[in-house]
Amino acid sequence: MGSVTLASLGPLGDELGSGGQGTVYALPRSSSPPLVYKAYTTEALDQLDTGVLTDLIALPERLSGAERQQLLAAAAWPRDAVTDGGRVCGFTMALVPKRFHTSIRLMRGVQRKLGQTQLLLNPPDYLDRVGIEINDQLRLELLADIARTLRFFHGIGLTVGDLSPNNLLYSRSGTPRCHFIDCDAMGLHGRTALPQVETTDWEVPAGGGLATATSDAYKLALFCVRLFAGDQSTTEPDALQRAGTSVHSLAVRALSGKTDGLPSLSAWESGLRKAAIKSGTPRPAAVPQSTVPRPRVAPPRAAPPFVPTVRQQPGLLVRLGRRMAGVRRRSMARLAVLSLILGYGLTHTDEIESWMREASAAVSELGHSDAQEQADRVAALLVASVPVRNKVKNAVGSLKNCKRAKSAAADLGLASSARQRSLTAARALDVTDLPEGTALKNQLVLAFKHSKAADDAYQRWGVKMSRHGCGRSVRNGPDRRLGDKESKMSSRFKQEFVKIWDRVGPAYGHPKVEYQDI
Repeated sequence: MGSVTLASLGPLGDELGSGGQGTVYALPRSSSPPLVYKAYTTEALDQLDTGVLTDLIALPERLSGAERQQLLAAAAWPRDAVTDGGRVCGFTMALVPKRFHTSIRLMRGVQRKLGQTQLLLNPPDYLDRVGIEINDQLRLELLADIARTLRFFHGIGLTVGDLSPNNLLYSRSGTPRCHFIDCDAMGLHGRTALPQVETTDWEVPAGGGLATATSDAYKLALFCVRLFAGDQSTTEPDALQRAGTSVHSLAVRALSGKTDGLPSLSAWESGLRKAAIKSGTPRPAAVPQSTVPRPRVAPPRAAPPFVPTVRQQPGLLVRLGRRMAGVRRRSMARLAVLSLILGYGLTHTDEIESWMREASAAVSELGHSDAQEQADRVAALLVASVPVRNKVKNAVGSLKNCKRAKSAAADLGLASSARQRSLTAARALDVTDLPEGTALKNQLVLAFKHSKAADDAYQRWGVKMSRHGCGRSVRNGPDRRLGDKESKMSSRFKQEFVKIWDRVGPAYGHPKVEYQDI
């Protein structure tokens, strides 16, 4: 564990995920253990404390053998700093073990996904629909392991800080276990490599410190409540009554707002383990991918070969949708996913993101085709981008009026994920047979790239506003200015794209578009 150069990693593989601070790539040349590479964004590099990152990387070697083994089993720990031109640009870490993936049922069939615990914070009908089996025995055993792991972290000087279901994985193989990711954001003896951020709806109470043992314990209590409630944002501990009086009382004390007498992690672990023993309900066995039970509810009918009318969004959706009705059957069978996205009532953030992922994949996986099909794919990607654009517009409008900051920030986080899918799909477009195809694709890629950068900046603006109010320093702060700058850049590239598309699209039966629609 130390430092390696970017060139020594070899060609980067598939993009595995991205967030506000960086993007994670597969490393095909790595072998044992298989590694991945996290490349920091330019903004993150400007804020990075390389000394703390170096100390995080060195931490396993400073532990006893048993402690080192426990740390590496519980976390995707940074392994080597990666440098480019003598400057740190990211780091490598072990690939998440297979046991921390799970089978879920999506529109394209059962697929293996990271076992993010946010999947579990949903009501029974959602869990049933995607084929996830969980009962209170599993919940209690998983929560006890999280409490145990946090207690271990604190014992070696670590605090998680941004403890949320986005960076916490679970496994149902054997005894339920947890696994932490985004570990470069953890605190080490009160120091952090990057400024602390908090996931929307997972913030500590006003005045509470960030990345402290107290903040970790508070967020554990939130997680306990939400896992039993099947809810992403509740703070009401009533659902924990199913776990017994002892566990319920721990949550009541932890979420009371009082700083004195908060339950310790040892109390949480002991209470949860005792409740699990009392429960005694057999845990649902991990279900093989090929045998994930079908949902009890009937699946949606196959999508018709057109994009349905969306009342609040006439114009581009309807005009492009009508054209998509004429796409040949072979392409439309795959592009029909877009119809489902626009016609299906999605209520959970992770579900929306999964469906946007499917849409982008549907556009990018068709392989080489003739010019007509290439134009159809570009049009399909434009259709998929419209709801995202509207979500961003409404959220930014709310922030400018100092309204619903927390929910606006959440919407912008979702929009950023969806933009990344659009960007990935745009980069994969085959336009070799389209007139001006290369220029068309380049402008669309740049438009999505700057749109995502704007979404990320506006989301940070919303988070700060939700925590610190709407004073002038926040309302006109650097995140808003960066968002405005990136939005203007995106608009410029959208306008250039539209100029080309309006010359190319109509030749293949597609209508002209306005850059505001993208």
